Amino acid sequence: MKFTTKSSLAAALAAGFLIAAPQFAQAEADALTPDAPGEHGGRHHGRHHGSPFLHEVKSLDLSDAQRSSIRTAVTASFDAGKAQHETERSLHRQLLTTAPGSAGYSALVNQLADAEANAARDRVQRMASLNGEVYAMLNAAQKAQLAEKLKNLPEPPARGERTGWKPR
Repeated sequence: MKFTTKSSLAAALAAGFLIAAPQFAQAEADALTPDAPGEHGGRHHGRHHGSPFLHEVKSLDLSDAQRSSIRTAVTASFDAGKAQHETERSLHRQLLTTAPGSAGYSALVNQLADAEANAARDRVQRMASLNGEVYAMLNAAQKAQLAEKLKNLPEPPARGERTGWKPR
């Protein structure tokens, strides 16, 4: 039997698949298994999951009713910011597709700057309101435990200088 380059490549790919298939199956099973409270198993889920405050709240021994109430509050807070986020995205898109020298460009820049400033303020206020609402759902022991956890949070790492420009 004569082996060609194509058949050798096909055989190598098939062997690689047979070796890797159990690992992919285990990774998929791990992805479907819920993490323990406060753990992410090293996986990034594609979107930011709240503040350190909410992260520490998740690690408390919460009742099912508390978890449900907190989930409802977090969802409502997230939904409240969606419309504003969509408006910002629309303005970003308009700015991206408008030539800098065209009429109305500077007005669009100012409109986007104002929208982003308002969004930042609203985001901070919404997060503070959510934290207060969640805190009110905790009992005295949980509040004390949370205060201790928050007090022991490490300092966030310093952000390095990022210019966004990478020469080729």
